[in-house]
Parts: sequence; structure tokens; C-alpha cells
Amino acid sequence: MDYFHNKKNKSNPIRNPDCTPLQFVNYPYSVSYMYNSRGFRDDMWPKDLSNVVWGLGDSYTLGLGAPFEHTWPYILQNQTKIRCINLGIDGAANRLILNIAKQVISNYNPKYMAIMWSYSHRRYEDPWKFIHYDPLATSRDNNQEFINCFNSVNTLLPNIYHTTVPFSDYSDLPKEIFTYEQLDKARDGLHFDYLTAETIVTSIVKHFNFKRYDNE
Repeated sequence: MDYFHNKKNKSNPIRNPDCTPLQFVNYPYSVSYMYNSRGFRDDMWPKDLSNVVWGLGDSYTLGLGAPFEHTWPYILQNQTKIRCINLGIDGAANRLILNIAKQVISNYNPKYMAIMWSYSHRRYEDPWKFIHYDPLATSRDNNQEFINCFNSVNTLLPNIYHTTVPFSDYSDLPKEIFTYEQLDKARDGLHFDYLTAETIVTSIVKHFNFKRYDNE
């Protein structure tokens, strides 16, 4: 099966999700989920982790609703020939993403890290308790929670690539964060697919000055 969209047929930006049965039924690609021994939707990790890209995020990084080959970590790996570790977790809050980043930085001294931050209203009570909404939190509180996570990880590792999920609820994003428009939809009608992921990959390649092999 040809897993990849025709790159020339870019649709107009998606303004709203389309979580309808019709989107699910008409989706043209097979979707399956396989997880490695560490619980991530990825192949087994290589023994040598000295020159890999660590990709952190929530279900948009995991690739919910899309083939594994359409996830941005896989596309980045395929186009740069540099192993990209997919650490996407469905439903992850920014505090959880930060906690994982801290573990990776402490244990592996990473050379490259790319983070796709989640929705600002999500919360985790350390270490792992999930709270979808904090009913007492204001929009300002949510934005400050994100800024705290963002600043915290940047003190630990220089030159991290940052972006957020689409349809996010942030205000006054730091200038270091790459923004983009969602160009396509995965099978569930909410998450993005290959074309949007490729836009993100292009910006990651530029950020780290990677050599790209997809056109050779």
C-alpha cells in the first residue's frame, strides 16, 4: 500500500474538526497500533541513543487515527535518516511532557529534542494522575502553566524545537514556537495526517539544519 499522500494535492487549511462516521468510513488508509516494550507507538529503541531525535507530545505525536508511517517522528526519520524516538502519549498534559523530557535529558543527554506541546487546560498531578480540566483554573492560569513547563525544559537543554497541537488555546506564544495550519485530517477527523506532519518536519529539519534525503 502507498501510505503517502500526493504532496502536490495540498488542501485548504482545516478550520474545524470533522469527527463524523463518514470521515472514518471514507478514510483511505489502513490504521493499526503496535507498541514497543516501553509502551510507545514506535519500533524498539536502538542500543546506541547518542544521535537520535527525541519526539515528545500527546496523541498528535503518537499519530492517533493515522498510519504509523504518517506520524511526524516517522516522517522525520525517513527523510533525514536519523532515528527519531516517538514518545507521544495519548492525552498527555504539558506537565507530563515536561516530566518525560526531564527523564530523557537526565538519562540520555540528548543531542536533539522536538516537543509538540498539548492543550493548556490539561493537568497532571505529579507523578502521573491525569486531570482533563482544572475547574478552578482560568485561561491565564492555563497559559502560565504552559509557560512554566516551556521555561523549565529550556533551562535543561539548549536548542529544543517547539511547536503545539493544532486548535490549541494559547495566547501570546513565545516566538520560539513554530506555528502551522492543519492541512488534512486523520481517520478520526480531529488529528492531522501526512501533509500537516510534513509541514512540521520541514520546520524541524530547518531548525536543526538536518540534511534531507527525500528528494534524492
